[in-house]
Amino acid sequence: MKKVVSVLLLVILFAGAAFYSITKTPDPVDELPPPPVPPVLSAEKQQPEPQPQETPVDPALEIIIEPEAIPQPLPPLIESDAEVTSSLAGIAGADSVAEYLVMDQIISRVVASIDSLTSRQVPVHINPIRPAGDKFLVDTEGERMVMSPRNFARYDGYIALLQNTDSGSLIQLYRRYYPLFQQAWEENGGAGSFNDRLMVVFDNLMETPDIPGPVYLTKPEAVYQFENPQLESMIAGQKILIRMGSANATVVKEKLAELRSQLNQQVE
Repeated sequence: MKKVVSVLLLVILFAGAAFYSITKTPDPVDELPPPPVPPVLSAEKQQPEPQPQETPVDPALEIIIEPEAIPQPLPPLIESDAEVTSSLAGIAGADSVAEYLVMDQIISRVVASIDSLTSRQVPVHINPIRPAGDKFLVDTEGERMVMSPRNFARYDGYIALLQNTDSGSLIQLYRRYYPLFQQAWEENGGAGSFNDRLMVVFDNLMETPDIPGPVYLTKPEAVYQFENPQLESMIAGQKILIRMGSANATVVKEKLAELRSQLNQQVE
């Protein structure tokens, strides 16, 4: 089987950031007529205007705007890799980013990969995350082939990174770069909001049934397929979860549910 399971990690890393506030347009504001201008008094009728008295301000109440609190302008999408990599390193750690991330066209890869998770397969060349190492292992039961439980350990690093990465920090990161994600979505041929598409993928992954095993395989051509036609007909993202093993898939779906809950709290 193609080692595309690592794409799922990026879905988790960014899916919790689909805030209602990103795409909601502000309510229209009724314009009020300008205030009436008072007539100009003659020189003898004009009275000197009282000078405003300065009220001392308690220093403790003064608001100080730190330079770093001012949002910096976004880089162009085509030049965003360095900044996005640095931002991710600040959240997940520089070593993890260097180990797992493909540092080229990051946002565009994420968008294209997420979109493909509801298709038949995820093209390897668009993966934003490096694939799991080691060879896919298959055991035999008589004349039948079965997916080996030894495969599941290949994803330990991805699962650990998923569990240890702070969702709130990722949400803030996504909110900052959302215009670039939307741009990449439109350039990829997408219509409407990328957030809406993200939530569709989210829901599809959460609907993946639990398959405790064994999972039997066939190999009619160059790659392994599920022997069960119902499993083989699933979308790419669901088959990725099954190939990770039941325990790992449960962790992923729980994380999805957690992020979904955070999203709902933002909407309410």
